[in-house]
Amino acid sequence: MTQTLASSQSTEFVELPTEVVGLLKAEAKRSRKSVAQIVLQWLEDQSDGREAAKRMQDLKSGKTKAIPADEVYARLGI
Repeated sequence: MTQTLASSQSTEFVELPTEVVGLLKAEAKRSRKSVAQIVLQWLEDQSDGREAAKRMQDLKSGKTKAIPADEVYARLGI
């Protein structure tokens, strides 16, 4: 069974399983955030995770290299 999740500030509607809607609403209540904020944060976290994985792959493959923190601090005069 699905349920439509909508927001008064949104023009988009998404059909989700009823249990997922319940989880989103419970998390929104617990965190005192809107469902939209919960979903947006999750999407941003997913994007950040993909970027981190790509950078780690580039580092492991030798495409990029790590610079020690003390060297960065010295360059910046910190």
